[in-house]
Amino acid sequence: MKENKLFSSVSHKNNFTYLFVIFLFTMQIALSQSGEKYFNIASQKSDSGDFNGAIEFYTKCIEIEPSLLEAYHNRALAKTNLKNYEGAIIDHDKCISIDSTNADFFYGRARAKYFLRDYKGCITDNSIVIKLNPNFGLAYLNRGLVSVFIGNKVDGCKDLIKAKELNAKNAQEIMNEYCK
Repeated sequence: MKENKLFSSVSHKNNFTYLFVIFLFTMQIALSQSGEKYFNIASQKSDSGDFNGAIEFYTKCIEIEPSLLEAYHNRALAKTNLKNYEGAIIDHDKCISIDSTNADFFYGRARAKYFLRDYKGCITDNSIVIKLNPNFGLAYLNRGLVSVFIGNKVDGCKDLIKAKELNAKNAQEIMNEYCK
């Protein structure tokens, strides 16, 4: 039987050291499981519409597993649902600082910027989403709608047409209203 390298370096003669290593290993497993437990509870709370509860448990998960981007992203979505757009942007910024290739992080931030009436920032983030994922219909829809709102009807309607081609929800209705 091959001995685990972690334990082979610890002398069994020094029982205290051996027990201490086992304790640290056990704590590492327990903390990992706790982070997952908090994440699962947060997800359940979010699914049931308890966004304050979700934020609380995503925060606990992040305290244990600060590199879990999905927890930051989901907490940002819960903050958006509670109209805490500034807080959502902070969480999305954290995600983007670690993984700038995930279109969902930019899309979430674009939505928060839209609600804060940062239309230029919203358009910029939706443009990044489209660059990362050219088939992200909602990014075309949102960029098009915001473009129309700020007076760029030609480009906005082009985006809305693309959104319709990609089967983005409500694209046809929005085109009918704004691209006559």
